Amino acid sequence: MTIKLEQCPLQKDIEIIIKYPEKNKTVEHIVSLLKRVEVRIDCYSEDTLKRLNISDIYYIESVDNKTFVYGEKENYQTKLRLYQLKEKLADYDFIQISKYCILNINKLDKLKPLLNRRMEATLFNGIHLLITRKYYDDIKRKLQEDA
Repeated sequence: MTIKLEQCPLQKDIEIIIKYPEKNKTVEHIVSLLKRVEVRIDCYSEDTLKRLNISDIYYIESVDNKTFVYGEKENYQTKLRLYQLKEKLADYDFIQISKYCILNINKLDKLKPLLNRRMEATLFNGIHLLITRKYYDDIKRKLQEDA
């Protein structure tokens, strides 16, 4: 893969051209990554609004009718419901792993099988999440698609 950058003072906006001999998973992944750059979610920490880029999100969890968004080291609350975020993030490598949790598959470090068709997901920041039986096949399918 060759990457070329060209500064053009007359250019009004960033233009990205991807040239490829054949469209494949790598090309689709690059396009998905580029689209993610501009997708943000409004989050709150105390009284402060933070527009969090979705590529910085590790997972999203619903607890006591409140939705929390977790980054590498920080966490925020959002006014959006879990099902709304699931719909909004469906095209961006987020997958539901339990009734109360959505995971950014790009932040997944390793999986450990547990009893009764459950798994433990370890994220790059060391957090461990439980993948319940209901979502076990979905995450396996998603990982096979990305392979």
